Amino acid sequence: MTSDLLLKITRFRLKGERIIIRPFRKDDIDKRLKWKPYPDPLYAHYNLGEITETQRKEWYLKRKKDPRMLYLAIDDLKEELLGFLNIYDLDWGNKKAKLGIYLGYESTDKGYGTEAIRTLLPYFFEKMKFKELYLDVVALNKRAIKCYLKCGFEFVRTKFKRHDPRNKIDIFGDERFKDIRKYFKKEGDEILVQFEEMRITEEMWEKKQVDSK
Repeated sequence: MTSDLLLKITRFRLKGERIIIRPFRKDDIDKRLKWKPYPDPLYAHYNLGEITETQRKEWYLKRKKDPRMLYLAIDDLKEELLGFLNIYDLDWGNKKAKLGIYLGYESTDKGYGTEAIRTLLPYFFEKMKFKELYLDVVALNKRAIKCYLKCGFEFVRTKFKRHDPRNKIDIFGDERFKDIRKYFKKEGDEILVQFEEMRITEEMWEKKQVDSK
């Protein structure tokens, strides 16, 4: 079953106390372009910047037509776009997938991420019938890690991945970043950043529902 077909079958719309999760639409790109950018250079890759009509179409189709990706929008109850959820690397055979979440700068630190994930998980395990959900989080992003732990995720392993080249920062030369250099390392000409892999299983999620009652 592809993600597109799944959305059509279920008339997809998930509602939390303050948020609505729905299918991603093309006009969401225009909404995102109007967001206030992240001022911290460490998160510059979250800022979309100016894009051409061709790039906009490619950005949309990449997320909408990939059968191994379920790209979703997060709105508030006034239908203002807050962010996106991405269930990707969908492995329908082994019932595993990965999760990505991105909120606009002005929507951070308000609990929207936690609520969006908690709203999504019942759908993922009960409707999609998947068994495991993984995510990678930058180790220095303690706010995000706290959110994932609150939602029931556990640590799996530590790994290093290539630092996003869109972040034009000098980690090892700029003294502003001296306190976070421990999360980075050099390998040849590349800079790698530390990530924590986390996961939640259907069993873990079900136990958390029982424990919270």
